[in-house]
Amino acid sequence: MKDILVLRELEQIKAIAHPYRLEIIDSFEEASATAKQIADRMEEPHAKVNYHIKTLVKVGILELIEEKVKLGIVEKYYRPAAKNLVIDRNVLNTGEKNALESLEQVSFSLFESISKDFYRAAELPNASEHPKKFLYFSDYYMTLDEMAELQDKLSEVYEEFLEDKKDKNRPETKKYSLYSLMIPKVREKK
Repeated sequence: MKDILVLRELEQIKAIAHPYRLEIIDSFEEASATAKQIADRMEEPHAKVNYHIKTLVKVGILELIEEKVKLGIVEKYYRPAAKNLVIDRNVLNTGEKNALESLEQVSFSLFESISKDFYRAAELPNASEHPKKFLYFSDYYMTLDEMAELQDKLSEVYEEFLEDKKDKNRPETKKYSLYSLMIPKVREKK
């Protein structure tokens, strides 16, 4: 599995613009899995998950890595093509309406996924025993290049710190999701 897959095609960006597909990608964790295994993890219908997996395979975001015949049934094992997906910056600069709409939808899908995680964590029994940490900085003025530079620096820090934190069998650990949002601040018109 590659570390990074740079998404350069509009079809790839459209594929991850669907929030359900982001959940599917996240459900793989660190191992390959069948559509049935992912459906079971997500507690979703197998046919629905399988449909979206096929879409992700078609655009190269997931890859078929193995087929096993078990009791006359072919089990197909998939995994993400890379640990991280990155949208090529050149897509941002095309000005093409479809590309910009797809990028906007990806942003909404990511935010929806983050929101679901947040509310699930907030509703946990004994929520106070499950710490949630927030860092919030507001009202900075930056160019697009400065935003990209900041994102690169944050990525470096995350990657360096988290490099040895993938083992879910380490004692006393819990699974956490980390998010970094950089969004333009827009004031409502009065």
